[in-house]
Amino acid sequence: MYLKGVEIQGFKTFVDRVRLEFGPGVTAIVGPNGSGKSNIADAILWVLGEQSARTLRGARMDDVIFAGSEKRRPVGMAEVTLHLDNSDGSLPLEFEEIAVTRRFFRSGEGEYYINKVPCRLRDIQELFLDTGSGRGSLAIVGQGRLEEILSARPEERRAVLEEAAGIARYRWRKKEAEQRLEGVEQDLLRLHDLIGELKEQLGPAAAEAARARRYRKLSRLLNLVELLLKAGEMEETRRRHRRSQERLQALAAAMEELKALEQQLQAKAKELQEEQQRYQAERQRYQAELQSLREQLVRTRGEINLVREKLAELARQQEEDSTRQRHLEEEKASLAAALAALAREREENIQEQARLEQEIIKGREEQEKLQTGARELAAEIEKVRSNLFQVAHERAGCHNELVRLEEKQTAVERLLEQKRRQLQEWQKEREHLLDHLQAGQEQLQQLEEELKRLEGKKAGLEMEVQLKEAELAAREKELASWKERQRALAVQLKVLRQSQADYEGFAEGVKFILQARSRGEAACAGVLGVVVEKLAVPAELTRAVEVALGGAAQQILVRTAAEAEAVIQFLKARGRGRATILPLAWLEPRRWPAWANWVLKEPGVLGIAAGLVQCEAEVRPAVEYLLGQILIVADIRRALALGERLRPPVRLVTLEGEVIQPRGPVTGGVARQQGGYLQRRLAIQQGEAELANVVARIKKGQEQQEQLQKMLAGSRQEYHQVTEGILTCRGQIHNLLQRLSERKEDLARLEEKIAVLEEELVQSTSGSLDLGKERAEKQELLARLEALEGELNRQLSGLQERVAAGQQHLAVCRQELAVNEARLQALVNAREQLNLRERELARQQENWQRQQEELAARRAAAVAMENELKANLEKLAGEEDWLQGACQQAMAGLTRLEDETSTWVDKQEELAREQDRVQAQKDKLLARRQQEEINLARLETALAAGLAELEERFGPRWEVELQKQRPHLQRRAALVRERVKEKLLSLGEVNPGAMAAYGRLKARVDELEQQKQDLEGGRAALHQVINEMERLMARQLKATLAAVQEHFAAIFQELFDGGEARLELTGSEDILAAGLEIVARPPGKKPQHLALLSGGEKALTAVAFIFALLKVKPSAFCIFDEVDTALDEANVERFARLLRQFAARTQFIVISHRQGTMAAADVLYGVTMMEQGVSRLVSVRLEQLPA
Repeated sequence: MYLKGVEIQGFKTFVDRVRLEFGPGVTAIVGPNGSGKSNIADAILWVLGEQSARTLRGARMDDVIFAGSEKRRPVGMAEVTLHLDNSDGSLPLEFEEIAVTRRFFRSGEGEYYINKVPCRLRDIQELFLDTGSGRGSLAIVGQGRLEEILSARPEERRAVLEEAAGIARYRWRKKEAEQRLEGVEQDLLRLHDLIGELKEQLGPAAAEAARARRYRKLSRLLNLVELLLKAGEMEETRRRHRRSQERLQALAAAMEELKALEQQLQAKAKELQEEQQRYQAERQRYQAELQSLREQLVRTRGEINLVREKLAELARQQEEDSTRQRHLEEEKASLAAALAALAREREENIQEQARLEQEIIKGREEQEKLQTGARELAAEIEKVRSNLFQVAHERAGCHNELVRLEEKQTAVERLLEQKRRQLQEWQKEREHLLDHLQAGQEQLQQLEEELKRLEGKKAGLEMEVQLKEAELAAREKELASWKERQRALAVQLKVLRQSQADYEGFAEGVKFILQARSRGEAACAGVLGVVVEKLAVPAELTRAVEVALGGAAQQILVRTAAEAEAVIQFLKARGRGRATILPLAWLEPRRWPAWANWVLKEPGVLGIAAGLVQCEAEVRPAVEYLLGQILIVADIRRALALGERLRPPVRLVTLEGEVIQPRGPVTGGVARQQGGYLQRRLAIQQGEAELANVVARIKKGQEQQEQLQKMLAGSRQEYHQVTEGILTCRGQIHNLLQRLSERKEDLARLEEKIAVLEEELVQSTSGSLDLGKERAEKQELLARLEALEGELNRQLSGLQERVAAGQQHLAVCRQELAVNEARLQALVNAREQLNLRERELARQQENWQRQQEELAARRAAAVAMENELKANLEKLAGEEDWLQGACQQAMAGLTRLEDETSTWVDKQEELAREQDRVQAQKDKLLARRQQEEINLARLETALAAGLAELEERFGPRWEVELQKQRPHLQRRAALVRERVKEKLLSLGEVNPGAMAAYGRLKARVDELEQQKQDLEGGRAALHQVINEMERLMARQLKATLAAVQEHFAAIFQELFDGGEARLELTGSEDILAAGLEIVARPPGKKPQHLALLSGGEKALTAVAFIFALLKVKPSAFCIFDEVDTALDEANVERFARLLRQFAARTQFIVISHRQGTMAAADVLYGVTMMEQGVSRLVSVRLEQLPA
């Protein structure tokens, strides 16, 4: 890290914005006394966070703002910005460049920025902590800093060593810990008062809680009697539950009989299916043969077309070859002409190259002559600049002396003005104190009124808390009823879902196949599911579609016949019943006959069943096969009317489940509770929707409950806040009374100071010194030096004009030479291009000859290919005629098979109707069983709810408790209930929240006691942290002291050419409280303390001490403000040598008058005051000056 620059505006005498750029090494700032050069050091110290106006050589902080001059008005703001290079990451910010800005306004407001982002003063101070560059470090050694180090008490001098040890951050943290410790002590005092007040409220609250506890005990007895009466109802529920189970067993026996009949029908269906497979295999054979012949025919015709295209391509190619031959003849003539032109162009290039080489030789001779003249003029200019610098230095010294005399003349007047301003400020401060006393009295009155208001509010909040507790109890009761409904729905859904998962009502074989698929059996890997699983049916059509499907709802879907065979073989091997398989690959959808399309527009017709349901595209053939010829009608009246006008194979099904077969039977009757797969799925969906609604209501109730709890907690919190506010208000009244007493004492002291200052002001009215003659001599000398400086400037200007003219002529000469050299290079490049073109033309001639030979070969090959293609064309035409005849024979065999298939379809439809009849009977039994199951589930839900209620009120051992109470309560349960109610009434108005309020009050007291323990533990932890930091600081300070001692002794001997020096700890044995004494022995003297040394020896010793600290704790940059004033010339040279030695690690900015110090600088800034009260800058980089 190093300081790149500083920008100053409005700070003290720098009214206009100026920027000083600093580089590595040593930068010197020089100027006459009073020119404002020390204000630069003050500006850097100020932006680093200095808060003491006295340290900044002012009385108040607004003294840093430019106060105006004879020609300038005061400004309203002072601003300083430091630009720091942080490429090495010394500062804990992820920026390579950091800008730190501080602003201060006359209104007293201050602003701080880091990289133009607003921040706090503390952020800037923490940024530079332990970097060796922060406020209080040795980064800035001002005019009085050496004197402070020399004259400071040993304890104060130790602070300098602490900064070098890098323990400032630890001191900062220790101070924060001590402040937190003070806060903890205050919190403990407030908690002690609050706990005392709350304990006074515990007694009345305990009595109210006892009445509430008696009320709750009687309420529990009342609940016990009521639950005893409810136990009888549960016994009746158990009896109904047993009867329901018996009915379910009877239904299961009837279902087994139907399953046996269904298996017989499935055997017949298998025989028909095998017949279907034979027809299907024969049909597939014919279809495969026909497909193969058609493919061969297409291939033969494609080959014929390909031969014809090749013949056409040969004809086109022969035409292209003829055209290419003509182009080659033209190209041969063009190549001969190009070779002749190329020879002429090469001869012209050689002649132009010889001429340019002569011109380049002449240009180089002229350029050498001009450069020799320029070097002679440069030497003469350097000589004039040297004289000019010497005159400028003497003029600046004369001007500074003149300014010093003017400052002496105005010193007395400035002192008087300062005292007058101080008097005015103290008078204003007196008025301010009087105003504060008046405001304090008014604030005291307001606090007393606020205390009365808070006590009234506290009483109202107590009543509000009681009302909200009663409302919360009502909400909790309502929420419990919804949760009971949620449990009942969950049990019902569990029964329905289990029935679905077990494929309740499905044939044994179907159920076994589906379960085997779930287990991952290889034989069932191709099973897609049963038909009914794959359908998405609107709720209003569920009954109609389920009746329309009948037994087909259980048919199993597979993709191929091979997968169907694997499933059948699996069933046979396991002996687990029969199943109907639908191979999707060979299903032919049963379309709605075109002759019956008129019925689709009739009133009450909802549509074809296959079109009213949704399914995956893969199983759509099965849906069309099963439902494609079934019409869904609104009611039986319309269905019967339409059935008279229709004929098989179509069927009609109503929404209520009646089935009408045109010219056949009509099936219908009373619709009982539905129990099929689709109906259960619909019941599950409806149950889930109702459950979601109940859950939403519970969630809403819980949210309302939480809101009430939050409101109640808010009221309680507000109650506690009001209680604490009362305590705080009382504490504020006490503190305000104490502050008013202190302000009265301050007012008395200020009156005494005003009287003393008025007396000093009367005694300080003396005249100014008469320095006119000396000022006139200095002004005359200044005029002569300015005239001489002007003459030297004119000489310098003349020489510079001659140099400029010579440089212009030299530039023209160089430009012409460069042009000629470029042209010569261009000619050389052009000759190379001519050679390349010549070789390219020769290559083109060879290429022309090769193309001639290729054309002749291609013509011969084309004639042979044409003859071969014509022979292939005649052969392919014969094959095409034979294939057409074979396709006609295959179509005739396929037509014959289609006629034989119609008989098999009639048999299959008759068997399907018989299966539908059996399935209808099974559906009725399933419906009755489902009704019984739902009734059984409802009874089980009632039993579970009753048991849950008993367990909730009496705990897990409620049955034992009920047996104990039954003998002596069962006979007189009603009488006991009435007596308990009378006792409850006799208690009168009981606060239901009294026990909770007492519990909360007790919990609040316990909580505050816990907080008190936590604070006491925190206090002990803070003491431990402070002790640990003190041990760490002592260890680090001891190590730093040893290192500084070593370097201090070495640097002291270097500065004094001998002698010895050491550092001693004095006073306390604790290094953090001890003083630091400097003992020095210059050569030829005995060891003695600083106070006994001469002024020069003390200054040089302090310099050695500062550099020893920098050796141990290097600072990125260091500013010395006239620290060499008390040194003689020899010591100044030693001081300058140290600067150069340390400049490799530390960047130095030195404010000085001494030539030896200025000679060690790399960059020199001059500060002048051409305009009274306004500082200006001029900079010189010394390595650019002549030696």
